[in-house]
Amino acid sequence: MKTKLFFVLMMIHVPFLFAGTVVKTFSFGHYKIESRGAYQTFCFDNTLQCGIPGEPLLPWQAVVLMLPPGEAACSIQVVYEDETLVPGQFRVEPKQHVRPATEDKPGEFLLNARVYRQHRVYKVPASGPLLTQYLNGFALGLSSFTPVRYNPGEKRLAYYKKVTVVITTRPDARSAEALTRLATAENVVSRVKSFVMNPGMVSTYPVRKSSQSNYQYLIISPAIFKDEFRQLTNMYEAKGISTRIVTVDSISTCGTGYDLAEKIRNFVIGQYQLYGIEYLLLAGSPPLIPARGFYCEVLSGGSVYVDAGIPADLYYSALDGNFDLNGNQIYAEVQDAPDLLPDIAVGRFTVNDTAELHHMIHKSVSYQTNPVFGESGKPLLAGEYLWAAPLTFGGSYLDLLVNNRNDNGYFTHGIPSTTSLIDKLYDTLIAPPYNTWQWSQAMLLEKINQGNSFIHHLGHANSSYMMRLNYAQITNSNFSAVDGITHNYQLCYTQGCDCGAFDNGCIAAKAVSIDNFLAAGIFNSRYGWFDEGTTEGPSEHLQREFVGAMYNDTVPEKHIGAAHMISKIKKAPWVGLPGEFEQGAQRWCHYDCNLFGDPAMEIWTTEPATFSAATWTGSIDSNWNNSGNWNPPVVPTTLSDLTIPVAPHLPVITTVNKTFGHNVTILSGGNLTINTGKSMVVFGNVTLAP
Repeated sequence: MKTKLFFVLMMIHVPFLFAGTVVKTFSFGHYKIESRGAYQTFCFDNTLQCGIPGEPLLPWQAVVLMLPPGEAACSIQVVYEDETLVPGQFRVEPKQHVRPATEDKPGEFLLNARVYRQHRVYKVPASGPLLTQYLNGFALGLSSFTPVRYNPGEKRLAYYKKVTVVITTRPDARSAEALTRLATAENVVSRVKSFVMNPGMVSTYPVRKSSQSNYQYLIISPAIFKDEFRQLTNMYEAKGISTRIVTVDSISTCGTGYDLAEKIRNFVIGQYQLYGIEYLLLAGSPPLIPARGFYCEVLSGGSVYVDAGIPADLYYSALDGNFDLNGNQIYAEVQDAPDLLPDIAVGRFTVNDTAELHHMIHKSVSYQTNPVFGESGKPLLAGEYLWAAPLTFGGSYLDLLVNNRNDNGYFTHGIPSTTSLIDKLYDTLIAPPYNTWQWSQAMLLEKINQGNSFIHHLGHANSSYMMRLNYAQITNSNFSAVDGITHNYQLCYTQGCDCGAFDNGCIAAKAVSIDNFLAAGIFNSRYGWFDEGTTEGPSEHLQREFVGAMYNDTVPEKHIGAAHMISKIKKAPWVGLPGEFEQGAQRWCHYDCNLFGDPAMEIWTTEPATFSAATWTGSIDSNWNNSGNWNPPVVPTTLSDLTIPVAPHLPVITTVNKTFGHNVTILSGGNLTINTGKSMVVFGNVTLAP
């Protein structure tokens, strides 16, 4: 036997005049080996298992390094040191096909016998592709490498304890231009620092002075909707989030660009540069507000899936470049060097008329300001049977959303089981090989109508079918208890295929735009993708990171659009990973995963703990719901602590709908009248002062 089975992969390096360098050293020591039948996986924390189908799965480490201002990455050198043999012999699991979540036909177990017979080190690239990407104006070098070497014929594993990455940089026009979009607001810089591996580099960037005219929230709307947003904008102004409404018509008339979509994007870029906007709401389905179609192809099971029109609101969120570098009007091809790092949080109201618009506005405002108590920590996880051979269930993937997890090599925060009432509805195996129990539509509807906070789903779907419900079943009557009064409006994240195909009308668009049911959700406009026989997959990566952002124990991100944005930022280094690159599924999911709803919406994950005080003045009349009768002017909600003293007009509740409050204190001389047949719900205490 050879005493040394492994060799050092050296460098890819091209010298440049006046080049700078950015250096990062990685250490590897504690590894984890898991058995899956006759095979094993080998991983380190914060790595991702990847490989070519049929060939060994190895752990890959992401490289995310901030570059000097105005410079781009031009070469990468990876130096491997201190090779260490892992005791024992191992049959490293081969990578299996990635599959669309809409398919359920039998598969086959892939193993490249030629590779596994080789008595030499399995060849891997020295590093993944080197990309320069931009996040809020900061230039970042993205790449990857694996510290592991495997000799399949001799079943030997080794790893390098020390790996040093050196990225060489040079001045670059695109990097200089990105500085015009530099955002240095505290929350933005904090997010950027949490993503990069050399946060100290931030101090080398200039500080952009904040303008007194800055605002945070841009709403782009057809002219017919422009006067309909007062309820939404008033709520955000009260929260300290300033808004601006601009019509598509004015952008079309005065904007610059190849077509309307480009005009809108160029306008958004200008507002970001001038005012540092953080949220963008696109208030309309196509054609009211156009969708940009992206190109992607995926190799799976010997077939190539190609789509040149994936509706991707990433186009309006990632603001560097133009997604069409080669000018052929086919957007987001690999050769276009598309921007993978979103700069602002984008959501879309998938509406076609003012009635649907009013529903989405009302649900967003009611969800945030008038929550039903006792439901904020009650997520529902609904998993379906996915695949026959190897047998694959959605519930196994959804379990990785619960508690902090290191599964499959990378860490994510999760829904805390100790403080949440987690309900699960999972298809399960009754008897091998394929005798399964599957939940029904009726079971799901019963669960939803009992009240939940957030529905997490993994199962088969299409543009008119989702969570085993068809388009005709998305009705107010089927979700009669999810009306924001009996139970809260709910949120949803599904990995299902095509249910968010908003370019042609889809079931998810209906679910968020009827009176009841969903206040917002994250859906795929084309395929979702999973790795058969595992708990891995491109769609799973994004959902885990989304949940991780919400439940981060240091700085949780409660705004749904920002959490969605963070999930894409976190997974951007894995787009183009060796082995994944020819498959393309992570890129596909990066493109087709979109938010339907208000991007600034704050997600309830725990019960409300902060309440606003208001005192009845009765200065106008006795109408409880007249904000002019309260100080400060409000219409009371479940988040209101209310005091009723003696007043010129004492309050009378006459409305058909229920009235709400948290704590209600009636002082001496005060009085509250609730007319016959009317009602009020108090979630705290009622106090009658002497």
